[in-house]
Amino acid sequence: MALTRYHLHKRNCVGIFPLLCAFLCGVLLTSLIANTSPTCSPTGRVYDPENSYFLILLIVTAPENFERRSTIRETYLNLRPRMINESYQEELIHIPPLNERGHVQLESVATQRQLLANYRAWQQKPIKNIKVINFKIKPLFAIGLYGQPKNVRRAIYEEQRVFGDILELEQLQDSYANLTAKVLHSMRKIDEKYDFKYLAKLDDDTYVKLDLLAEDLLSYYEKLHQVQQQQQQKTENHPNNHHPKGAPLLELYWGYFRGAATIQKHGVWQETDYTLCDRYGPYALGGGYVLSKGLVSYIATYAEQLSLYKSEDIAVGTWLAPFRNIHRRHDVRFDTAWKARACKDYHMLLHKRTARHMRDLYAGELCTHEEDQPDGKPAALPKEYFYDWTQPPSSCCKTAV
Repeated sequence: MALTRYHLHKRNCVGIFPLLCAFLCGVLLTSLIANTSPTCSPTGRVYDPENSYFLILLIVTAPENFERRSTIRETYLNLRPRMINESYQEELIHIPPLNERGHVQLESVATQRQLLANYRAWQQKPIKNIKVINFKIKPLFAIGLYGQPKNVRRAIYEEQRVFGDILELEQLQDSYANLTAKVLHSMRKIDEKYDFKYLAKLDDDTYVKLDLLAEDLLSYYEKLHQVQQQQQQKTENHPNNHHPKGAPLLELYWGYFRGAATIQKHGVWQETDYTLCDRYGPYALGGGYVLSKGLVSYIATYAEQLSLYKSEDIAVGTWLAPFRNIHRRHDVRFDTAWKARACKDYHMLLHKRTARHMRDLYAGELCTHEEDQPDGKPAALPKEYFYDWTQPPSSCCKTAV
């Protein structure tokens, strides 16, 4: 009898074990299926090497500007990042210190002039060695698709299939009046999808010497990292020093700044909502500027609360105005005004260039846009200036280069 009970008990245990395993597997599968529900939101971005880049190029373009996009693909996007002579960082990169209140001390006019002189001297150095940089860059052409005819949408989808570099803004109507909203939507979508260090906002009529921009930006990033490590060590070794504890990381806002612009009261750029002052605050001109990841994430996070001023570059400058940890890096190498300035070999970003001009630049011909002036007469060109951060915006820009 006992033997029979033993065998029954053993048989029952053997039968229960697979049932128990099946039950636990069912619970696990149910949990996994529940976690894939579209109603669940991730708590943070999962790191994806495929979507991780050092630099994102946000190129604002209209649906019909296929020729411009093709020209960009055929020209400066082929300029591979490289390191020349390996001496760039110390001579040409300036990381501004913080004052006792933790505010960034921006470059003086004298420092800006010296940095430009150093760059021009560096350009004349004989090339000793060139090293290609492992430097991932992602170009994205932002296009609003809302309300577009079917034939236009089909053309854009086909372009995306072939090149894979279109940032499709399905909820945005692409128009000149929606430019600020377009930049805002683009930054929001990029911040959600990509992991990156810097973002360059560019117009599709801006030519970029991408190899030089990449070299400068990587040198800046490396030197910033070194400076921050040194500051951290000083704080740890001397807890009573004047450097503020827990100072925020330095963010970069790099471009050609303007600070004396008056509020537009008439025409296509008329501002009805800008009531902060009788002049716009300092902002980098919209032909091209660079933002660090933290600034893009801030704009993306508060996109619904930010005012959509008419000019996107003015809007970005206004949105970032209150922050004390931004390096507003004014750089005369950014030729990004409403009209091309006088041709200089040190220009790194060149705005208001046609497709032909871009091909000329790619071939090494820098100044063909000046030859296109009517009747061969030189037109009045915007003057280059160093930005004097010690002066109010109305007096910022009187020091000629």
